[in-house]
Amino acid sequence: MKHLIAGRDLGRVLTFTDGVVAVAITVLVLPLVSVTAPEQGRPFYAVITDNWPMITAFLLTFLIVYIQWQGHQRIFENFVAIDDAIIRLNGLWLITIAFLPWPSRMLDVDGTGNQVVWLYCATLFLNSALLHALYRRGRRHPDLLGNPELWPRRSLSFQFAAIFAFLTVVALFAPRLALWSMWVVIPLRFLAQQDGPLRSVLWRSNPGDEA
Repeated sequence: MKHLIAGRDLGRVLTFTDGVVAVAITVLVLPLVSVTAPEQGRPFYAVITDNWPMITAFLLTFLIVYIQWQGHQRIFENFVAIDDAIIRLNGLWLITIAFLPWPSRMLDVDGTGNQVVWLYCATLFLNSALLHALYRRGRRHPDLLGNPELWPRRSLSFQFAAIFAFLTVVALFAPRLALWSMWVVIPLRFLAQQDGPLRSVLWRSNPGDEA
């Protein structure tokens, strides 16, 4: 008989997960805290122009963490119980979230030879792949779900894992192209997760069939 976690213990797992995500976002903003006011006589917007690469990296990574957390939340809201396999997958997913601020801090948005972009993209690939693995676990074990009929028939995470895998390869040869492509890919995922025509176009079916 497999070990199941439900009720209050499941709530503790979700609380811990949300806490790790919150800490990761806090770590993201720490480099900005060290930014000081402009020197006397310089306009305030000089702070932004002087630090725009750091600010851009923060905004991009914050948006990524938020969107991935939203996808995680959409999956876990269907579980009434989880098993040890889901606990392990969730732990690995959290590792990628906690790790992301490090390559984010090293991103050189305005540089031409940014060698860390591949690591950034690879981390996002692993994050999306693990999110898809969580989705597949629930699909294969409907006994863990409150209402299996409400479980999405498709997963956005698989498609975006493939996109991030492709961008990882691109980043090895054209890091700036891979990095700036994020500004198209990430908003696309955000819009696809919302109720609206884009979701219907992507699935060509019931717009509620995604996770």
